[in-house]
Amino acid sequence: MTSVIGLIGQSRHAFIPAAIEALDAAGRKELLAELTARLRLFGEWRFATDHRHEVTGLRLAGALCHGGAGQVATWLNRRELREPDDPWADATVIAGALRGRPLDWRADLARRLTAALRAPREANWTWRRADGGPPGFALARTMLLETGAEPEGDAFVVCWAWHAFVTGDLKNDPIAETMVPRLFDTEGASAPFRNSWESPATTKFIDRLLAETKKGRFDRSMILDGTIGRFLIGGDLRNLVMFVELRRRFEPGLDEMPARDLVRCLPASPANVADLAVEELRALDLAGRLDADLFGEAVGALALRAEKKHIAAALKWISETFKVTKADPVRAEGALLALADVFSAETPATRARAIRLAVKLGAVGDTARAAVADAAARLSADEREPLAAAFGVTDPAEEEVFTGVPLVSAPPLPPPIRTVPELVIELKDVQRSDDPDASERIMAALVELSHHDRDAMAADLKADFEPTAWEFFRNIGHVPDNSGWLLFWAAALIGDHADEAFLARARKLLGLNPSFLQRIKEMALPPRDPHRSRRTPHARLFRQRVTEIVHMAAQGETRPCLLATPTLPGHLVDPETLLARLEALGDREPLPADLTQALLRLPREVDASVADRAEKIGGHGGRMLAEWVRDGGLPDPIVEWTVKAINRHGWIDRRPVVTMDPGRRLPDHIDALVTLSPDDDYDYWIQPRDIWVGTLPGHPEATAAFLLRWICAWAEQSDPAGEAVIPLAVAPGPVGPVVAATVVAAMGHQRAVQRSAAGEAFLALAGRPDFPAEGVGDAIRRLVTGDILKLNRITEVLGQSADAGAHAAVWEVLSIALPGLLPDEGAKPRSGLGDLLGVAVKAARVCGAKGKVPGLAELAARKGSSRVNMEARSLAKQLAE
Repeated sequence: MTSVIGLIGQSRHAFIPAAIEALDAAGRKELLAELTARLRLFGEWRFATDHRHEVTGLRLAGALCHGGAGQVATWLNRRELREPDDPWADATVIAGALRGRPLDWRADLARRLTAALRAPREANWTWRRADGGPPGFALARTMLLETGAEPEGDAFVVCWAWHAFVTGDLKNDPIAETMVPRLFDTEGASAPFRNSWESPATTKFIDRLLAETKKGRFDRSMILDGTIGRFLIGGDLRNLVMFVELRRRFEPGLDEMPARDLVRCLPASPANVADLAVEELRALDLAGRLDADLFGEAVGALALRAEKKHIAAALKWISETFKVTKADPVRAEGALLALADVFSAETPATRARAIRLAVKLGAVGDTARAAVADAAARLSADEREPLAAAFGVTDPAEEEVFTGVPLVSAPPLPPPIRTVPELVIELKDVQRSDDPDASERIMAALVELSHHDRDAMAADLKADFEPTAWEFFRNIGHVPDNSGWLLFWAAALIGDHADEAFLARARKLLGLNPSFLQRIKEMALPPRDPHRSRRTPHARLFRQRVTEIVHMAAQGETRPCLLATPTLPGHLVDPETLLARLEALGDREPLPADLTQALLRLPREVDASVADRAEKIGGHGGRMLAEWVRDGGLPDPIVEWTVKAINRHGWIDRRPVVTMDPGRRLPDHIDALVTLSPDDDYDYWIQPRDIWVGTLPGHPEATAAFLLRWICAWAEQSDPAGEAVIPLAVAPGPVGPVVAATVVAAMGHQRAVQRSAAGEAFLALAGRPDFPAEGVGDAIRRLVTGDILKLNRITEVLGQSADAGAHAAVWEVLSIALPGLLPDEGAKPRSGLGDLLGVAVKAARVCGAKGKVPGLAELAARKGSSRVNMEARSLAKQLAE
């Protein structure tokens, strides 16, 4: 057996079959045990890297040692063996060695290998495995070809698509005739062709497919019908790019354009599919081969699409075929129904063009007349006037519009954790989420339940967790950085508090029982910062609080409660409750970080009698509370922010920089929370929980000072910027210009779901008595003109907020922002300004705003019919009436 292992190590694959053939059943079983033991070594990364060349030999030897096709397939699909260095050479070796087995057996193996394939999910997979296809594909394909078995399963189709995409070789592919038709109805088959930077490879594949089709190898009608079928299935725009390009390159003739199916593609297909469908339908219409009903259905579908270019395409189509359309009542009615839908377009020029076409067509049929009259009722009086005579449009009754913004406060406190089973569920969840609010409840439960009856809690923990739940912490060699894992460790220490070896190891890791040499080292060297990986002071304080819980569990100590657990909405602690908790501690000293957080969570206004009562309680906690109340608590820091452009090796980095000064001397651990300079920096990969509103609930401006820069940095990322600012907007403390700027920054996020969350935050701000309208408007102006945020994203959020009833708040904000966003005389308007002016017109009309906006009259006086000019005129007229 050792000789076989030696052959594997030397990659002498040709000699392995004969060596195994010479073994009896017992010898093969013993060899298989050696091979399995060898595989376990591959679990170590360095060994796997150094011995990668052995994979093919191990695959071959194991396959020859097993008798059943299922056993061989399981061996070859083991995680350690799935990716040999050269998959095609590996397939040749293994298929050749198994060629002596019966054909039915090998066909069964081929089917099993095919069924075990896993289609790659990542579009950049080709950079990792550019030659052999996805793991396992090379051998599965080789065995299928040798045995003549039919390839089954979508995974094989996707893997074949990756292989064909990488090689671009359809000419010499013997299964291409079987696989090409399956590309069109297999989910994920287009994944290789998604990336724009891979367009040359996509073009190469299409060229080869077109060449083979011209030779008669593939049925042209099958491919063209397949593209239409794929469009009707639907999917992401990038997933359909290849099929759109494929259809364009095949240049279908009029007889190959199915009009009804193309029309069915228009309502919900991605933009690239709709563009292609419009091109082909226009060609059919130009040739007189498009049915009048289908024409009406097509322009109607385009009129209802979200893209402005498709609405414009519908208008252009009606305009360019106007004579034919007007002469055919069916076409004319379909066109009028489409035009009625365009009346709701945001762009005034688009609405004006639709109105002109409707007037020229005139009323055709009762259905079209009623649709136009109904749609016209939502137009302004000036826009309705041309339609009145032809369609009988009358002035509608004044529509009642909701204009209220509800007062939003901090959410109520969730109920505390009362039982160990509930605690176990929460512990498992917090390991994945690392949510500080959930951690607060768990910390309180760990402390209170263990103090009440630690032995009973330990028994319940062991009963509710699996036997292996503590194994990670028994062997751990470092203190976890994640708060969820730290709390899990604390639970493990409580659950096994009788295991002195476990407790001693934990105390050593936590530095609670330092050795003599360690004490000497600490005396000679400055202490290492255990929180260096979390550099924000909010994260440092939170980690210190969690670590205090772990220290208590490791030392076998208990306390009746934590001081900082919130008792009021918005993470506040009631002063009366804090006094009661200090009394409950008795002779025990409060945990330092816990006491600090409790003081920071007191309401801004605390009765002076609390200080006298705290002084009577005595101890360090009572003295600190009395001093804190008499000093007026945490002062409101002075916060200022500006936009700064930094040249970083040739590219300009624009970011907001913040200066924050508490105004008086504070203890270092508190001063860090309210002091900030433009030079302060933090890890790029911090999370919203690292700058947490719950740390300073009464001072959201101070939290926003830390958060503002990162919200702007996350605008083009996937971080939950919008969700991070909602707690700021509902914080119990006063809000001002920095909170306003942070909410505006979240409005500029690239993801719609985050912009929606930012809209919730804006509505919460708008409902507050201290709504910082000037701060919001000023932030929009500074962040947009500073090229930090995109105006169109902010406009979308403001428009949605106005639709939700915040018309007055939106107009108040825009009246401040617009003067700085309007172009100077002779200058080109900013991109997206027309949409913003449209939102301003709507908000001003609903709330009845009057007055002047500096620069608006000059913009309205410009010649032209662009949306900016027309919306400026509408706004100027509205403010003047």
